[in-house]
Amino acid sequence: MAREYPHISLPIPQMKPHYDVVVIGSGYGGGIAASRMSRAGKRVALLERGKERWPGEYPSTTKECLKEVQYSSPETHLGKKTGLYHYYNGSDLNAVVACGLGGTSLINANVALEADDRIWQMSVWPDEIRNDYDSIKRGYERAKEMLQPCQYPTHFPELPKLKTLETQAQLLGKEYHNNFYRAPITVTFENRVNAAGVRQCASTLTGNDTTGINDGSKNSIIMNYIPDAWNHGCEIFCECEVKSIKKCKKSGKYIVFYEWLDDKCTKFTDDNHHSLFFVIADIVFLAAGTFGSNDILLRSRSYGLKVSNCLGKGFSGNGDIIGLGYNTDYFVNCVGAIKDNSITMKVPVGPCITGIIDMRRDAENVLDGYVIEEGTIPGSMGKIFQLVLEVENSLTGTESANITWLQYAKKTWREIKSSFIGVYTGATSHTQTYLIMSHDDNTGQIKLVDNRLKILYNGVGSSDTVIRLNKILEEATMKVNGTYIPSPFWTKLLGSELITVHPIGGCGIGKDGNNGVVNHKGQVFVDDSNNIHEGLYVCDGSIIPTALGVNPFLTISALAERICEYVAKDRGWNINYDLVTKPIDFDQPIVSYKQNECYYTNKGHMLEGGISYTEVMRGYFSTEVLSTDYFAAELQAKSSDSTMQFLLTIIAYNAETLVEMDDHSALITGNVSCRALSPDPLLVTCGRFRLFIPATDNVDSNKMMYDLNLSATDGTKYRFKGYKLIKNETVVEQTTTLYVTVYLLDDDLNEVNEEDEARVVGRGILRIKSSDFLKQLTTFRATGTTTGSRIKVIITFNNFFATTILKHIFVRFLPLVYPRAFPVAKPFYHKSRPKKEIWEIIAEDGVKSLLHRYQGGRKGPLLLVHGASISHEMWTTNLIKNNFLDYLLEHEYDIFLIDNRLSTANTASKEQQTLDDVRLDQAAATKKIREVTGVEKIGIIAHCVGSITTFMGLLDGKIEGVGCLVASQVAMHPLVGFWNNVKMHLNFLPFTRLVLRQSSFDARTSPDTNLTNQILNQLLRFYPVPKGQTCSSALCHRTSLCYGTLYQHENISQQIHDHQNEFVGIINLTTLQHLTVVSRKKLLLNYQGQNVYVTRENIRNKLNYPICIIHGEKNAVFDIKSTKKSYDTLRLINGADNYVYHEIDNYGHLDVWWGTNANKDVFPKILNHLEETRHMWGYVAQHSRNGFHPFDDSD
Repeated sequence: MAREYPHISLPIPQMKPHYDVVVIGSGYGGGIAASRMSRAGKRVALLERGKERWPGEYPSTTKECLKEVQYSSPETHLGKKTGLYHYYNGSDLNAVVACGLGGTSLINANVALEADDRIWQMSVWPDEIRNDYDSIKRGYERAKEMLQPCQYPTHFPELPKLKTLETQAQLLGKEYHNNFYRAPITVTFENRVNAAGVRQCASTLTGNDTTGINDGSKNSIIMNYIPDAWNHGCEIFCECEVKSIKKCKKSGKYIVFYEWLDDKCTKFTDDNHHSLFFVIADIVFLAAGTFGSNDILLRSRSYGLKVSNCLGKGFSGNGDIIGLGYNTDYFVNCVGAIKDNSITMKVPVGPCITGIIDMRRDAENVLDGYVIEEGTIPGSMGKIFQLVLEVENSLTGTESANITWLQYAKKTWREIKSSFIGVYTGATSHTQTYLIMSHDDNTGQIKLVDNRLKILYNGVGSSDTVIRLNKILEEATMKVNGTYIPSPFWTKLLGSELITVHPIGGCGIGKDGNNGVVNHKGQVFVDDSNNIHEGLYVCDGSIIPTALGVNPFLTISALAERICEYVAKDRGWNINYDLVTKPIDFDQPIVSYKQNECYYTNKGHMLEGGISYTEVMRGYFSTEVLSTDYFAAELQAKSSDSTMQFLLTIIAYNAETLVEMDDHSALITGNVSCRALSPDPLLVTCGRFRLFIPATDNVDSNKMMYDLNLSATDGTKYRFKGYKLIKNETVVEQTTTLYVTVYLLDDDLNEVNEEDEARVVGRGILRIKSSDFLKQLTTFRATGTTTGSRIKVIITFNNFFATTILKHIFVRFLPLVYPRAFPVAKPFYHKSRPKKEIWEIIAEDGVKSLLHRYQGGRKGPLLLVHGASISHEMWTTNLIKNNFLDYLLEHEYDIFLIDNRLSTANTASKEQQTLDDVRLDQAAATKKIREVTGVEKIGIIAHCVGSITTFMGLLDGKIEGVGCLVASQVAMHPLVGFWNNVKMHLNFLPFTRLVLRQSSFDARTSPDTNLTNQILNQLLRFYPVPKGQTCSSALCHRTSLCYGTLYQHENISQQIHDHQNEFVGIINLTTLQHLTVVSRKKLLLNYQGQNVYVTRENIRNKLNYPICIIHGEKNAVFDIKSTKKSYDTLRLINGADNYVYHEIDNYGHLDVWWGTNANKDVFPKILNHLEETRHMWGYVAQHSRNGFHPFDDSD
């Protein structure tokens, strides 16, 4: 078994948005380009469709090999796209190539022969090559220096297959025997450090080269050029299938689009056209193999890239012919060892090809030259091979007519032995395998039809050359008394098809675009002229314009070396060709660049205990609706079919960190497709995901945050911010709904201020389809060295996820949260204010109240009146970022606030008070303000019960000198919400008096309260509240019982929800009784039930000035019909001019003042009313009448 090799490729999320050079493919051309450009000091990325596999990781059993087979035809693709063995089914010509880091070098037969010198003088080559053979020779020598080919050593064990081929050459005649020799092969026969500094082991001669040999002796590209590229700074990325290349008109750079073949992403196969990533490069080397490079250029051309019309033409199978000499008289030993176990071999098989009959030099016409090589069958395919032999022997086998009875008996016995004993004895072990390379006519074509490759080479298997060479193989077989079996495809029944392992051409070198696809330097022609794409190169077998008549990889390598030489020469770069002098340190390359700040090990793999999954969301995105009304944006986008979709992979490098860290963060990689932002996919250049972070601006809510930096192909940068808001009892809907905002970033910015609305490009909503969600569940992957550790990771993550979700679903059963003092260490919002003044005022009945003043400016004065069971701090609280007091102060208003007899800050609140009594406090406050300020009329803003008592005082004349009023949630016609109406009819107040034995009700409570209140607190878990308004706060439950649900929880912050006990508290039952009286009659009445307030005369005489009424659309305390009736009454009696009504969408009762966004949604409406009417009251009106100045601005 070979030594263990470290993996050197990086995960896709580590890919930079831009490189100096991007190399597509990692075979001979790609490996050489990556190595040489890295040695030139360039920042290089190598992209490979297949996986990174080192010796010890290749399939070694039939089952393992079959899992790695992928099949492509014009109609379908079967198998995983990263499968090591890729079979292409074409018309008259089929092909087998490899897919993996190292390309087909992983499974080829190792023969390193130069093309016949006469090949280079053929007219298919441009003059720059025909007249510069020295550059070709330099390429050959440089390739040999790295690949280190050598012949099978003479002191090694004799190989039966090699001896048999030599015997056949001798029996065929002198001309064949003279051209027999041991082929130079890229196999190591000693333990050593190779030219790239990689340690290799001597060949164990198992014969399994063509399925990937595990002994470390094969000099494939992954053992030399690729690690050399890595050692000089190249960044390697596997499992990314390049789809197309685009030239950016703006920058002139090349955009390489690729699909990430991660098994999580491929779950969403229907979305491949949406899930492309891209990387930008100054120079691109296309070296994806003949089929890969043609496929990419053909698709790129269909997408608009200008390319020569010769693309896809001039395809060749390199004249490959496969044949079998079955059941000869000679022991050949052509089947490799099972599981690469050389100990089980009695006689070594040897490398795949060791001998050659080279008939090129003797051919007068170079096109008549060919080579015959022997081969092996991998041990994993031995039984299948035997079955094919037995079937084909009876169908297509040709044996000598001169065979004797004794020879026939021996042949029959060998067949019986193979059938019963196995492939290592009998007829199978006496079978010689042949591979011929010759010259076909290069008239094949590669087309792209319905986005799939179609290989056409009509009549290739019926040519005279193929027939002639099959006859030679037949003769060679007859010389050793065998049965000749041609390729199973080469039958009349199957149309005389061939199979090749050396597909070349389709992007051939030519003198111009009318004769080829690339010039002699490998640069792609723009059209049929000499115009080229300066930075787009092709450097693999696809550029060879003719069959070579020999194994092509050394010639491909020579041309790739020559192309790299010209790339450097044209740009004044210097390639360091000096070989390394010491073994590669796989922990520290010679050249390295800083990676993204991710939690990777130094070998590029996720840490122990990581978890990842992939998510697809789709929806609509509007660039027209820029407000935070996401649903309006969604509707507008739907009308114009402006869609958005993303495919993201969430990567948590440590699951415990994900669930335990405060921000619960993980990384995101992926892409976003949105035509409104870019015609191409947008690349996530940096992304962070946060799982279930507390949503401090919402109550009992968590957010799943998606924070992405996006890059468009034209260089435009965006910031994508999305969140899923997980609220109580709405979990299923919210976990599948993402609210998206996209901001425009400057080139030098990676962050954006969410308050900077000028940068908002658009908003929208994305959702998860049920089918995508089911796929998403299958993408969860855990990392760990053992199954147990991986299971632990999944359990840790699922436990955290499920616990959080269940808390929101079963919130009614969670432990109650009791009011607590606001912690000193906890941050709160504070703004500078004018010095506070306080007066104690006395109502006419002798009850004292407090009047507070913040002299904010030349506007007003305004009196703010609180509701019941609350203090003036409802306006001033620092528990919210933008309170109403500070808002008015910022707009230069002189503000007065009252703590009337219902205030929790007033000792009188514990006494029994009627609403008639409370109006006297507002009257005293109004009188005091007019005395202090000298104005005739003030403005009042009153909330809830404060509004009721203010209207009472105004209507009966107790409150005088008011010129402007803002009434919140209720006015003259109290009509309560549904559940308040139910409680009113159920006589809640007697329950309080008789059961709770209280003359007042305190919303505040604690776990140490009396038994009756403890029972009540538990029962209130099930108090009916509007959908989505359930919480675990005992205080919130109690206020809901007393007044109804006071706010929409999604509108207020967690902070004020948890600490409102600072200013919310007690209410006496007399006040509640009076509220019940007016609510039943839906009219303001005195405590005795008499209508002394709301009369037509009072309304006409006392309320004929500007009044603004606001009401939350979702108010559960007072029905919206209440204020609308009052509004209509005012308009009917006094006309419409003085009255304004605002229904506040998506707001409830108190959240119009406490809402996180109330400063944007509500406050401006009130301010607008004040500003439009202030000439009719306050300082401005006073000044206009008598020149009164509230402030003296003189020095």
